[in-house]
Amino acid sequence: MSFEKLGVPKNVRLFFEPYYQVLPDGSILFPFGDDAEHFSLYFHQVPSAVIPWAAGDGPLVFISNSAMECIAFLSCYSHAYPVLGQLQFIAIGNYFTGINVLATKITLLFGRDILGRLTDIKVSTALRNKNLPIFYRGDEQFDVSGHPFSESQLSLNTFETALGIRSGIRTIKPRGYNTFLEQLKHQNL
Repeated sequence: MSFEKLGVPKNVRLFFEPYYQVLPDGSILFPFGDDAEHFSLYFHQVPSAVIPWAAGDGPLVFISNSAMECIAFLSCYSHAYPVLGQLQFIAIGNYFTGINVLATKITLLFGRDILGRLTDIKVSTALRNKNLPIFYRGDEQFDVSGHPFSESQLSLNTFETALGIRSGIRTIKPRGYNTFLEQLKHQNL
């Protein structure tokens, strides 16, 4: 199966096992309501589904765009979370509105690139039931809620600081890679 080849630890595989289905060809399906995320070592399809995928029910909530990102994150950092029963993972696909999370400890697991950092901002505002327009002004300049940001400085932290917001939402970025799945692949393949 793909998880062994990727180097996903056994305790992580067991934690996520009730929340996916392995197909006869070895690929993996993660249900998003009537849609699904589909993963194999050769392709990865993330849905634009209204109903998110969820695993676990603990008070520490991690939100990502895909179930595989959640699994890759926990595979890389399981040493930091010895009690897996305290964790909850939510994958939202490519749909950012209507996210309902009743937790006080939320961590976002989106990519290191500009799209990941913009997603951090969109999801954090969606969690507060706000729709925030973001405009690209050209020459690596963005306008977020009337505040200009360069691409290199744009992050959830600089956005919240500029607007005087303290959401308490954390972000964790992969080290040296754009996504946690890339990090896991490079560590183990």
